[in-house]
Amino acid sequence: YNMMRPEDRCLFHFKYGMALVACTIESNDDGMLFTATNQLNLGGPQAIKDAQHSALIANLNFTAGKKAMEMSDFRTAYNFFDNGISFLRKGHWRTEYDLSLKLFVNAAKCAPFIGNIVSLKYLSQQVLSFGNSFEDKLE
Repeated sequence: YNMMRPEDRCLFHFKYGMALVACTIESNDDGMLFTATNQLNLGGPQAIKDAQHSALIANLNFTAGKKAMEMSDFRTAYNFFDNGISFLRKGHWRTEYDLSLKLFVNAAKCAPFIGNIVSLKYLSQQVLSFGNSFEDKLE
């Protein structure tokens, strides 16, 4: 592993994570979801060539983040939401509005619990700027 080039490591994590995603969907196992999502996050957005994969991985991060929130693990939840945001493509507020809103709102909900007021301000400003409705902005 240490002898691999960094870009090959990213691709390795991405392929491993995608292989685990199939198991995650079949088993409905939270541990497997966290493992698969972490592997995909280690691969990072640079490992993705297909826009559909970006949305899938952002969604997996949202699901993992929600599960972590249910366990009151706000730091882990925030990290999942933040990683999900990083997988969104340029123009995501237009093309992936619902997913963008869910990721930004939930990351903003976690930020104060981990003392990240700067992120809370940024995330909230994004929702206020790009929210389509008054209700969305109140989230």
